[in-house]
Order: sequence, then structure tokens, then C-alpha cells
Amino acid sequence: MVRRRERIMTEKQKVQLRQKWKGWLEKIANDLSWLLTSHDIFERVRNIVDSNKRIQSPDLFHRWIIDNYVARVAVGIGRLNDHDSRTISLHRLIKDISENLEAITRDYFVSRYTERMQNKGAGDHDFDTFAEKNSRLISRGRLNDDIDLLDEETRLVKDFRNRWIAHFDLNREIERMPTFGDVDKSLQVIDRIFCKYYLLVDGGGMTTTKPVVQFDWEEPLKYAWINDDQNSE
Repeated sequence: MVRRRERIMTEKQKVQLRQKWKGWLEKIANDLSWLLTSHDIFERVRNIVDSNKRIQSPDLFHRWIIDNYVARVAVGIGRLNDHDSRTISLHRLIKDISENLEAITRDYFVSRYTERMQNKGAGDHDFDTFAEKNSRLISRGRLNDDIDLLDEETRLVKDFRNRWIAHFDLNREIERMPTFGDVDKSLQVIDRIFCKYYLLVDGGGMTTTKPVVQFDWEEPLKYAWINDDQNSE
């Protein structure tokens, strides 16, 4: 097997690449965090409707909510795994890293840890998530595995988006319609992979991109939406 020769980069080029990737991470995180928040809001509303028979029919309003949520999340998932080189996406981030392995070496990665954590081997342990043990460079094969996982876990949703939402496809046949479970799994996989590369690029540890809402967003749902004055108009 012929090994790919890594291109030689100056320190300035490495810094520029890492800064670019950090900017991408911020944009991806903003998009993903809103999708995860939207998912939680949607699931809560579904539970509220399911537990209250008085508001279940007619169901036009509920179907409108479902259609809007499905369209939004399908487009969002497709955007996060967009392969187009003109876009910013999680796929493009991993692909760009795989084409510039010298930008994040083991020495650089470990150097961001405190001396105490380095002595415990935490930096090397975390870098081994991306590289073979003792290798100074990230494994391109492992990056490709994450790209393949992204593709596999978002395939149904992206196909649905392409044929049913983004385009009025002449052939709208797809393998099967994605379920809410498929959407949930896609978001979970994207979230997990994002956190992994956030650690690699930014050096910060996080378990999810989902923000904690700091206020009671359900407050408007606790009051009647239509009062007697509006009914009489």
C-alpha cells in the first residue's frame, strides 16, 4: 500500500487552519444546538397533546406543527452533513482535517493540557481516540470512519429531504420514510461526533451541544390562547 505523503506546512499555516476550523465549529454548534432544542420542544409538545384528548382534534394545527418540524430538522441534518466544498458542515470539517493532518499533531494536542493532566497521560489518551497509539499524526482512516458513520446515520433523512422537501423529485420513491426515531438517532450521532471534534480542534470537553434553556419556555402554553372577546369578533 502506498502511503500518502503529508504536505509540509509552516507554523503560520497550521495556526490559520486551526483558527478556521474553530470558526467552523462555532457555526456548526449554533446550528446543531438549535436543532437539538427544537427536537426537545417538539417532543414536549407531542407529549402534551397526547395526554390531553380535548386538544387532539381537529388535528390540522398539529399536522402543521409536525410538517414544519420535519422540514426544519431534515434540512438542518442535511446541512450539517453537506458534502459540497463550498459549504461549512461537520462533514467538511472532518474532511478538511483529514487533508491537513499536520495541523494538529500529538505534541500540539497534548500541549494544551495542564502539566498535571499530561503527567497522568490524559492528553495522549484522548489523542489515541483519533490516532494509533504513539503515532504523532491523526489516523486518516479513523476520520473516514466518522465520515462514513455520518453518511450512514443521516442517509434516510437526507434522501427524504432531497426528494420530498428541497426538490419536487420526479421519482419520489425512497427506501422508506424516516421515523421520528430515525431523526432522533441522526441528531444523537451528529451531536456525539461534533463533541469529539470539538475536543480535537478547540481542546474543550463537552458531552452534548444541546443548551440548557434558562427560562420556562412552556409559560405561554399555560394560558388560554383564545379568549371570549376574540370568540365574539
